[in-house]
Amino acid sequence: MVVMFNNRKERAELLEAVVVGNKDATIPHFPQKIHLLWGESDQIFDLKLAKNMKEQLGEKATIDSIKKAGHLVQLERPCVYNRRLKKFLASIHFEDKILQ
Repeated sequence: MVVMFNNRKERAELLEAVVVGNKDATIPHFPQKIHLLWGESDQIFDLKLAKNMKEQLGEKATIDSIKKAGHLVQLERPCVYNRRLKKFLASIHFEDKILQ
């Protein structure tokens, strides 16, 4: 039990250093397609944040929400997650074939 309370000051300093404000955050421009798979019931990062991120990422970004899923979509709804991921990957493969 004593170990839990050692280095309390250092732990607090580390936690403060990890927290970064988002007021000055900018999302870089990515040349590739980006697909966001989001749980509609995510209580850590809500769907509004996902939509905002998609807008900031630009035209090459797409978003897909999964009902009855929270933050860990791939664990909560693995079959739905895999189907959506396969669909996205297939679209990239299809585009690559067209461009060749």
